[in-house]
Amino acid sequence: ATRPVRQTEAYKSVKDTIDDGASTRYGGWTEREERRRRREEYEKKMGRSTQPLENMEEDPEAGTNVTLHKDSAWKESWKSFRDNSPVMQRFFGLGSTYRESENPLITTARSVTDRIAGFFAENETAMVIKKFREMDPSFQLEPFLTEMRTYILPEVLEAYVTGDVETLKLWLSAAQFQVYSALMHQYTTAGLKSDGKILDIRNVDILSATILEPGEIPVFVLMCRTQEVHVYRNKKSGELAAGMEDKVQQVTYAIGVTRIPEDVANPETRGWKFIELQKSGRDYI
Repeated sequence: ATRPVRQTEAYKSVKDTIDDGASTRYGGWTEREERRRRREEYEKKMGRSTQPLENMEEDPEAGTNVTLHKDSAWKESWKSFRDNSPVMQRFFGLGSTYRESENPLITTARSVTDRIAGFFAENETAMVIKKFREMDPSFQLEPFLTEMRTYILPEVLEAYVTGDVETLKLWLSAAQFQVYSALMHQYTTAGLKSDGKILDIRNVDILSATILEPGEIPVFVLMCRTQEVHVYRNKKSGELAAGMEDKVQQVTYAIGVTRIPEDVANPETRGWKFIELQKSGRDYI
C-alpha cells in the first residue's frame, strides 16, 4: 500500500539521510505485519501471553463515561504540568531550532542515566519508575524505550495519520481519543478519509516525568521525530483531495504515557495509555 510513496524522489531523499540504525534512539520503520511478528517472537521469548484475556471484553452499554471520569480526576493536574513545566515549555517554545539534530536535547549521551539527568530531577524519575514497578516488577527503562520505538509508537502514530480509529481506541485515553475523534469528524463530514504514511521514526527519548494528582498517576513524557506524508482522499472516489503525496513533513511529537494497573495483563497494550499526543511543529523536508 505504501509502495507508490516509497518510490517517490521525496522518500528516496529521506531514506538517504537515515542513519545506519546504530543509535539506540533510532527506530527506523517496519511495516505492521513485520513488527507484530517480531513482537510476538519477543513476547514468547519473555514468556508472556499473546492471547486476548477472557475478562477483557467491554460492556457495549457502558460507553466511556467511567473512563472519562477516571481521566477527569487528574486532567487538571496534567494540564498544569504541561503548561508550567520548564522542560515542556522549552520543548514547545524553541521552534525549528529545537528540532535540529545538533540540539543537545537530542544528541545527548546514549545512556539512559545521562539522558534523564539532563531533563528532570532524579527523585521525580525514581518515583515514576517505582510506581511502574509496583504495577509490573519487571519494568526496566531500556526495554520500555525499545518497545516504544519498535512497536507501540509505530502502531499509534501510524493509526493517527491513517485514521485507524479502532487501534487508537486501544491506546489513547478517553479524553485524548475524544480530541482525535472530533478532528476526524470534520474530515468524514466533508467526505474525506486520511491516507497518510509514516516513513520514519527516530530520536525516541524520555523528555520528562511527573506524578499526577489525585491518585499518584505516574507519567513519562516522550519525544520523537517522524517523517510523514499527509494526504486526504475522497472517500467514494479515492481521488486526492488535500495534501501532497510527494511532500514529506518532519514532525516532532511530545507524548504523555501512563499505565493502567488493571490492564497490565492486556496482551496488546500491557496497560500503556497515551494521555497526550502533541505535535510541536511541522517542517517540509
